[in-house]
This record gives sequence, C-alpha cells and structure tokens, in this order.
Amino acid sequence: MRRGQWLLSSLSRRTTSGQFIPEIDGLRFVSIAGVVLFHLCGYTVVKSKAVHVDGAAANLVALLGSTGHYGVQLFFIISGFVLALPFARHRLLDGPRPPLRAYYLRRLTRLEPPYIVAMVGVFAVATLHYGASARALAPHLAASLAYIHNLVYGVGSTLNIVAWSLEVEVQFYLLAPLLAMVFVVRSQIARRLAIVAAIGITVLIQLLWPFGVGRLALSLAHYLQFFLLGFLIADLYLVSWQTPSQRERLWDGVGIVGWIALLAVWTLVTNPNVLFLAPAFLVFYATFRGRVIRAVFSNVWITTIGGMCYSIYLLHYPLISAVGRHTTPIASHGGFIAHLLVQMALVVPIVLVASTIFFVLIERPCMRKDWPQRLGAWFRTRWPSFGRSLIPRRVRSIWGA
Repeated sequence: MRRGQWLLSSLSRRTTSGQFIPEIDGLRFVSIAGVVLFHLCGYTVVKSKAVHVDGAAANLVALLGSTGHYGVQLFFIISGFVLALPFARHRLLDGPRPPLRAYYLRRLTRLEPPYIVAMVGVFAVATLHYGASARALAPHLAASLAYIHNLVYGVGSTLNIVAWSLEVEVQFYLLAPLLAMVFVVRSQIARRLAIVAAIGITVLIQLLWPFGVGRLALSLAHYLQFFLLGFLIADLYLVSWQTPSQRERLWDGVGIVGWIALLAVWTLVTNPNVLFLAPAFLVFYATFRGRVIRAVFSNVWITTIGGMCYSIYLLHYPLISAVGRHTTPIASHGGFIAHLLVQMALVVPIVLVASTIFFVLIERPCMRKDWPQRLGAWFRTRWPSFGRSLIPRRVRSIWGA
C-alpha cells in the first residue's frame, strides 16, 4: 500500500495555481483512453488484413474504437475550462489578476519543452532508424515546431499526426485572454447567455459554411464551440458548484444518460460537432455534481494517469507504430476482437511505461513555475560565465537568470 502511495505521489501532476481538480484529470483519462484506443484500433485494422473477415465495422468494440478520436474534442472542452479559471476567478470572485506576460510565459515553459523533445525525438528516430529523408522531413518538423503545419500544408503533421490538435490549442491559448473578457459581465444570466450565444453563432456559421477538410477544418474556427463550452463550465464551477448537490443520485443518472448520448452522437450522427455539445455538457455537469460518477472520476489511479495525458498524447501514436510493426502478426487470425485485445495487452503497457518515464523526466519538471530559474541557477553554479556570455541580457531578465 505504501509503495503504491509513493508511486502515485511521485507521478502526481503539479498545477500552476496549486489547486488540484481531480474530476478534470478523470475526464482527461477518458479522453486519452479513447484517443489511444482509436489509433490502436485503426492501426490494427490497416496493418492486419485478417481482421476484416469478421466485419470489424459492425463490431461493438470496433465501433467504440472508431469513435475514440472524439476524445480530442473533450480535451478542447477541458482546455477551455482550465484556461478560463484564473480569468473568471479574478472577475467573478475578486481573485488575483492573471498577468498576461506570466500567462503566455507559463504556456511556453509548461508545454514547449515536452513538445519539442517529442517532435525532435520522432524526427530523429524516423531519419536515423527508419531511413526517412531528413531533407524531406525537416520542413515538416520546422512547421510543426512553429505550430503552423496545419496552416502551411493543410494537413496534420506528417511527423506525429496528433500534433494537429496542439496547433488548434495554441490558437486558443493566444485568444483566451481576449475571449475571457466575457467574465467582465457581472450579471450571471447575461454572462452565461452571452457564452451560449457565442457557441450558437459558432455552430451556425459551421452549418451554413461547412469547412470540409483542409486548413479551416484544422483551425480553431472549426472547434471554438468546445473551448467556449469549457468557459461556461468554468463559470458554473466557480459560482454555482462550490457546495455539494442535493441531487447527487439524479446527476449520476444524468451522467450515464449523457455518456450513452455521446456515444450515440459519435456513431450515428453525420456531423457530431454540432450535437456533441449538449450531451458533453451533461457529462461534465454530472462529473462534478453526481456522487458515484464523481467518485469514479476522482479515483487516484485514474487521475494519476489522466494527469499524464499530455505525455501519453505526444508519444502514443509513434509508439503504437513502432511496437505494432512487431506485434501485429501475433494472433492476427483469431478475429477482430481477439486480435485487438492481444494488441492492447502488448502495446498499451509499453505506451504507458514509456509515457510515464517521459512524464517523470521531461514533463513533470516543467510543471514547476520556476524551472527556468532553477535550471539557470544550476548552470551558473557550474559555469558562472558561460551562460551569461551566450544569453542576451534582455532574455536573462525575462527568465530571471
């Protein structure tokens, strides 16, 4: 028991504000689990012809796997919620004002190092181990690192396909402080109606002028409604959900209905992005207000894995591709379910272990707000003049070096 507690404490996610919201990491767990299942399922179908003989598309497991990519939209809602909190807390609860410089610098120091290490690592493996052309991939690496691959090429990153959504996230990070001006509105009803109206207008524009595929389909314009829904949930969380609900069992039931409705929308509706929002709202509402659902999503093991979702997200697809080359032939003639379960048993633990190591070594240290100062102090104690001779004075003042 003590070893388990030590492990969990060593893997716990550090938060910028110091306020840990377990329900959010529980929802992150579901989101990343869906995305990993989707990519593993797709890789298994493509790489093993035998799975087609039992009608994989009509199979419930395959059906769930084929909808797992909607976990990305759940991530967008979570991002809207998390980024709205400091601005909403300042406006609605007279909390400290988040400085814009600190806001943007924190996005940079928190997210950039893991992203750069992962993308450069994939580039190195692709060119040095698999023999891909460095000259051909270098422009894609540069565009991905600058978060403009979607814009320049009209498709997601050819190095790591999951990077497309991170470019959408960055577009939202840049606009979030401006969008958060909605919390200036003091009237609770007017403020929430304004957010709902913005969501409705965004959806209406998408219905009237479908973005299809390409640059607009891979931009914030196609997904803004999910981030705005996160704004609405943040408003409710701060203002209306600070005391326990008197109808927890009712919300447990609503949560179950919400998840069923989400799966139905994902599998049966041609354009899920429109009808996605209502059941997603119910799911988030019930996660905070129900008793059983809240307990499940607040489970320490689930929240710990959910807290590592960024590392898992960055690494899972390259790892599935690398490991799947060797595991796909195993049990490939036993039908789709059997084959997929075998691949899950072989691949998922490797993905989880590798992502955990990456999280501990790369991502978790970057969760410290002062890691640049710590790193600068470490360099100064060993090479007092080396860093100062290379780093301009203006840069040193920004990083506190």
